[in-house]
Amino acid sequence: MRILVTGYEGFIGRNMLAWLNQEEGWLIDGWAWDPNNYPDVTQYDWVIHLGATSKSDVDTIIHRNLEFSQWLFKECNTHGVHLQYASTSKVYGNSKSYNEHAPCNPQDAYAWSKYLFDRWVFQQDIHIMVQGFRYFNVYGKWMHIKGKDANAIHQWRTQARKEGKLTVWNNAENIKRDWVWVGDVCRLHIDFIKTVNGSGIWNVGSGLAHSYLDIAEEIAEQENVPIEFVETPNVPIKVCADLTNLKATIGKRKWLNVFEFLNQ
Repeated sequence: MRILVTGYEGFIGRNMLAWLNQEEGWLIDGWAWDPNNYPDVTQYDWVIHLGATSKSDVDTIIHRNLEFSQWLFKECNTHGVHLQYASTSKVYGNSKSYNEHAPCNPQDAYAWSKYLFDRWVFQQDIHIMVQGFRYFNVYGKWMHIKGKDANAIHQWRTQARKEGKLTVWNNAENIKRDWVWVGDVCRLHIDFIKTVNGSGIWNVGSGLAHSYLDIAEEIAEQENVPIEFVETPNVPIKVCADLTNLKATIGKRKWLNVFEFLNQ
């Protein structure tokens, strides 16, 4: 089995390489963004497309996240190379339903770029397996690579150690997210390659929602720092993956609980 991972230098990409390299007999390569040297997919069985950007202007986001993904799909489809790609739960926007058939309401350019590719790719004449994964709040090793875009777990640990406090929203006890460990994400990609003979889009989350305040209090206790409250931004109250489709495809799974991770 030969696999190419795009975005291998990123947070999830580094973890993905580590997990893939544990598979006996698999040969793994990585590709990082280079506008002058697009990858040659012809020597691979699978491409795991994790490369994306959220930090630049809208044109750059659309070019790298949508147009390059479209080019990559066409290359894979032409040469018989199966494709897995990373989407995001942000495509749902402020929704009350988080299943793959729910209406999507992207709220920023990054979410739009992911939604448009989700929508476009399954309108094509597909000759390969195409498996899209809508990640929820992914955390774990190498979170720091994302910098200011890192999730609250990394940001709060960093703040606690630099400033001796945590800054938390006033309404944080009611703002809940589905926290999913990056190791479970990587393991899922591998299990799909091994066992799932089909295409589609699947939510990737734990199926449990924990509040920001619960996470903050756990970190504050561990770091022995106080919590300061600030105004609550306009964000969705509860975001939690509906795993009905995932369970029907690959069965029930054991996901690492975020508090197990925090207490390691």
